[in-house]
Amino acid sequence: MKKNILSLLVLICALSFAQTTHIVNAGSYYYTPQNLEINQGDIVIWINDGGLHDVNGETNSISDEAFNNPETFNSPSMNTAGGEIYSHVFNIPGTYNYDCSVGAHALNGMIGSVNVSSNTVVDIIVNSDSHNTLEAAVIAAELADDLSTDGPFTVFAPTDEAFDALPAGTVDALLMNPTGDLANILLHHVYAGSALSTDLSNGMMIPTLFGTELTVSISDDGVMIDNAMVTVANIMADNGVVHVINAVLIPSEEESNTVVDIIVNSDSHNILEAAVIAAELADDLSTDG
Repeated sequence: MKKNILSLLVLICALSFAQTTHIVNAGSYYYTPQNLEINQGDIVIWINDGGLHDVNGETNSISDEAFNNPETFNSPSMNTAGGEIYSHVFNIPGTYNYDCSVGAHALNGMIGSVNVSSNTVVDIIVNSDSHNTLEAAVIAAELADDLSTDGPFTVFAPTDEAFDALPAGTVDALLMNPTGDLANILLHHVYAGSALSTDLSNGMMIPTLFGTELTVSISDDGVMIDNAMVTVANIMADNGVVHVINAVLIPSEEESNTVVDIIVNSDSHNILEAAVIAAELADDLSTDG
């Protein structure tokens, strides 16, 4: 049953975030829709409703100035009614302007635009109403650009409620040193690879960008990552996947076991402890040896 549920979640997310094809109709002085909002990687196809038209994304037919679009897109020739004028896969985010260069079509209002939004793991966090604190933390820690690269990344994303559950003042204290402890805690939530729910197994250890490991526990109650429950799985991004979790993952501090630690933790060596500290030898005796 658990595998069926996880497989269903993967299928739903795959359908939700699959490449989408958009149709723009071209007719007598119009492109419909005139202004199109799409995601990175989507396809746009222009269909001719009637007349002679093209898709000109190079030079503005009215001002004769270059559109300077993020990438070149331009139909190779004009097309008559009933056929496909042009199709293009938009792989680079940004706003693309274009017009119909035939006669005075552009001057009569036959212009259009395509706005291409990216969909990185950072975009998913930024566009979520439940991850405002995580968004602020990622930006403050200067990790947004790094996590917007090709990846792939797997991000275990604590909700605002998860951050609110931390002891009072914790988030404010971390924000005082955003590129230090805060960045390290955030990197403890990121795996440099793609780990979908179907890739996880009980007892699996996931390495993080902080150099630590997260433990996967799978039971009838669900999937746990250390002490956090996965509440939403497999939110697919262009550069990885996001899993929503209900607790902040805090990396455990490595216990030190130097000769000084042994002396300090011994009930029979209080005088030696005081002597080592007074002689300023504690730091020297805590080195590699």
